[in-house]
Amino acid sequence: MIDLLAPDDAPTPAMLRAWFEAAHTGAGTPFLPPDHADALARYALLRGEGVSMMEAVAPAFRDPPRDVSWEILGDDAPGQNWHDHRDPQRAYALFRQKLDWARRDRARLDYKLWLRPAGDA
Repeated sequence: MIDLLAPDDAPTPAMLRAWFEAAHTGAGTPFLPPDHADALARYALLRGEGVSMMEAVAPAFRDPPRDVSWEILGDDAPGQNWHDHRDPQRAYALFRQKLDWARRDRARLDYKLWLRPAGDA
């Protein structure tokens, strides 16, 4: 019998550990698809860390989107940036909001993340 279901695309524990380590370097993680970036952000939350910065890139050019406010995390309104609050839960909420905005606008983006422990500047 042939299995016609798509393989499980969830990142492995080894992938999450490697991305977690990379997210603490100057280069950040490799560019990750939205589901993998979200998995890493949740993995970090379980370890008391949050997304301190994020970049997004479109792997394939498409028509320009209507809004680009979901492309960067770390250059937001006062009070929203990591250096303003250093709170992993607040950072995750903004990260998820930006992923949702991109999905709403049908933007196909990959994400590079940087992580920091709660309270860390």
